[in-house]
Amino acid sequence: MKWKSLLVTLSVALNVGLIVTLVAPSSETVITLPAAFAQNRAVAGGGLAATTAAVSSTRQALYIVDNREKRMNVYVFSSSGKGNLKAIGTVDLRSDKAFGPGLAGDVMLLPGGISSTTEAVYVIDPVGRKLIVFASKGKKLEVIGATDLGKDFTGP
Repeated sequence: MKWKSLLVTLSVALNVGLIVTLVAPSSETVITLPAAFAQNRAVAGGGLAATTAAVSSTRQALYIVDNREKRMNVYVFSSSGKGNLKAIGTVDLRSDKAFGPGLAGDVMLLPGGISSTTEAVYVIDPVGRKLIVFASKGKKLEVIGATDLGKDFTGP
């Protein structure tokens, strides 16, 4: 009889211990992901899309597309320390080197690293199904890559 009572007591104690282990907060390290880089788009009337990307190892730039004018400008803070923004580059997205005259809808922007020293901005035309990659080279924006998403997502 003593053995049965001991087994029941041990079984209840073990179950209580398991429940406490499952319910109690864990002391494990919680992994949090950094904020996702994404675009910000005007919801009403503005027609702007924006993102940031590094133009040097110490400077970030703001890339803004005016979807009505189909133009992208890049801004940085002035090195004079007065907090003024200045445009360091601009590109007409309807130019032959970019999307061409077929640019119909609003574009989307995403920043991304190309290498440890180069960041770029990926500009996606979801209507025309094209992707153009721009990088800031001094005061110029250069197309450094392009693809036709329509062809890329069509089956073999």
